[in-house]
Amino acid sequence: MLTDKQQKVLDSIVDFITKYGKSPTIEELRIALEQKSKRWVTQYLEALEKKWFINRSDNYRGIRLWNSVWFQTMLNIPILWYANAWTPLVYAEQSDYGALAISKKLVSWSWEDYFFLKVEGTSMNNFTVKWKVIDNWSYVLIKKDETSINDKEAFLFIVDSCATIKVPKIEGETLYLLPKSKDTIHKPIILSTSDDVKVNGKVVDVFSF
Repeated sequence: MLTDKQQKVLDSIVDFITKYGKSPTIEELRIALEQKSKRWVTQYLEALEKKWFINRSDNYRGIRLWNSVWFQTMLNIPILWYANAWTPLVYAEQSDYGALAISKKLVSWSWEDYFFLKVEGTSMNNFTVKWKVIDNWSYVLIKKDETSINDKEAFLFIVDSCATIKVPKIEGETLYLLPKSKDTIHKPIILSTSDDVKVNGKVVDVFSF
């Protein structure tokens, strides 16, 4: 896993190589990343090297990607926070939980269109996405721009600054956020359509490991 800052440094290296056909110098990286200190860049290069994303030599342009095939086939998508599949809701605060590597064949656009959440709770353990169950400790892949809700799919809702994954249902001025669970303890969250509710994206895939 990479932190967001490590991913940013790695993306800058890949972008430079793609654009110029050669690896960047530390000074060129410093400028691209808008940093004042070369030491800041060096620290992140050391971290990337320890995680086997790059190797370095003493040459002026000594940064090398370990496996160019990786960058042709994989994306590192950030894990932003935990989302509850229970009540009460988990406070929605974007945090740096690193990233998960995923094949580009499993997503339709660039990594900026997606993020991962880790699910806590069992209120969605009778709901499947691509035949896979949203269960406790699953990682759900959220597509940010999918915000037009329907009652057939699961969405990430932010309610009063708290995050939850549910299936929506609208009746008149009432918005139900429905659990889909094998456990009868879980009940709908009942809201007004005028409440402060934000749709932060749709669940497009689920991974459990």
